[in-house]
Amino acid sequence: MEIPSSCNTTSFESLKLSSSTQNTAIWGTASTGTCSIVFGLTPDGYETLRSQEIAGDVHSIAWSPSGRNLHALDSHSSQQLSTSISNFRISEDPTLQDVVGVDVLGNITNASQIFAHPTETLMYLVTKDTNELVVLSLAGDTLVNNSTTVLRYRLLPSSLDSTEFHTTSLAISASKNTLWTLSQSSRQAVITCFTLNITTGEVTNVAARASWQGVGEGQLTAAPFAGGDMVAIANSPTGYITILGLDRSVLDVAYSSQNHAIHDYLHPMIAEKSRRKGLHMAAPKVKSYGRALIDDYVNLGQSVWID
Repeated sequence: MEIPSSCNTTSFESLKLSSSTQNTAIWGTASTGTCSIVFGLTPDGYETLRSQEIAGDVHSIAWSPSGRNLHALDSHSSQQLSTSISNFRISEDPTLQDVVGVDVLGNITNASQIFAHPTETLMYLVTKDTNELVVLSLAGDTLVNNSTTVLRYRLLPSSLDSTEFHTTSLAISASKNTLWTLSQSSRQAVITCFTLNITTGEVTNVAARASWQGVGEGQLTAAPFAGGDMVAIANSPTGYITILGLDRSVLDVAYSSQNHAIHDYLHPMIAEKSRRKGLHMAAPKVKSYGRALIDDYVNLGQSVWID
């Protein structure tokens, strides 16, 4: 990992935090936009770990199912427009200096977020500019398995101009059978829900889509409980916290109460696979649990569920 001489990792433009079910530390990334570090911090703040500087924009990390490997996504590898994933080995006494290797994905540009399947050796990426979901297989739970095919899925329907949108967030529900992505333009947000094979983690189809109006830069956070396949969206549109879920039993867009007015912001979109005729079971729908305006001008960051 080449370190540019101009790298100054004391003045950051972005900071992302994460956690692991395997330990109690706080983990994260800090980036200047061209230079980044990965760090770890004990809850009491007594001990801090810090990686060497990485030449690129690292703003997303993901844990392997075993908790022994930490994958850091670099949207721009060095001065190239390719994407790379640095793999840190996390031992009982981690240092963030033990780099297993770096996967350079030359055919994937401007990836914005990485997410690991909680039990299977699969990685999911979303690309910011091309609005794609990319699925990678791992060799064990370490480096990318280059002998397997990289799978890509379009996030937006053909009725929308994808050049006006960018995708920055994804999440997997606690049930492990739904994957959510969020794409936004200057006027509209589109939430897409994919069905996953609960055993293998493979993407099977697009379960449902919905949209709403308003500018924002939302971040998805899945609920820690399985019921309802729920996700929270912070800052989409600006200043809002929105709660959505997947309903598999209704004919029209679903609401969590009889007061439909508070859910009028949400508009269903037809998923391609739901156009099949002769089905006796209704297609799944994105369900609104409501949203709350925190402040008209506040710029919200990440959100956290407390179970």
